[in-house]
Amino acid sequence: MRFVASLCLLFILSCNDAPPDIDMAFIPAGEFLLGLNPGKDLPQFISKTTASANAQPMQNYYLDGFYIDLREVAYEDFIRFKPLAKYKTRQAGEPVRGVSWYEADAYCLWAKKRLPTEYEWEKAARGNDGRLFVWGNKFAKDAANLKRTVQKTGSMTGDKSVYGVYDMNGNVSEWTASWYLPYPKSNYQDNNFGKKFKITRGGAINKREHGFMEEFAMLPYRNYVPRDIRAWDTGFRCAKSK
Repeated sequence: MRFVASLCLLFILSCNDAPPDIDMAFIPAGEFLLGLNPGKDLPQFISKTTASANAQPMQNYYLDGFYIDLREVAYEDFIRFKPLAKYKTRQAGEPVRGVSWYEADAYCLWAKKRLPTEYEWEKAARGNDGRLFVWGNKFAKDAANLKRTVQKTGSMTGDKSVYGVYDMNGNVSEWTASWYLPYPKSNYQDNNFGKKFKITRGGAINKREHGFMEEFAMLPYRNYVPRDIRAWDTGFRCAKSK
């Protein structure tokens, strides 16, 4: 499947304009606090599905330095890559959404970048102190765009990580390069582990006011999704190795 997608990408590359010049943040090499610890400090989860047991235990994890887009890929940037695409998003500045993992991956390759790994995404969002949200550990619904409609990328100044990266707690969830696999040092078992699903990260707009759960907006929360899904609340940003 990836081979076929790559052949299609080569054709696209020969037909389209040069990729846009998008500002990136540099995330320095070093350890950061990955994941969650079980205990009183976490919100009271209502089911195993939302318990984030798949993101435990919290641990120091080392990453090499890398770059990551300051903002989610906007509709007008994506349409330069795929000019015949038809998506609900048609407003300049809004993050493109409803794209599959294959499309997100192909765009980043076209832009001479790549999708971030989920660990890179988490470090760019949380910094080094293990915070649950970009602004700290206490949920603040109005700090990020968790409403019913998307906003232009970078609109919410409160949703800005310590590295200056926007919209990691809200607006749209984001594809990563990572397969859904167990964390290092984890004893958690899940039949879905393996090269079946890709991880998406970050909170997103919420079409239903009832049933909103702050756990889904927590930065360590891991969601696993089939690669061919085109979700109304999912977009992406790109990364690049140093």
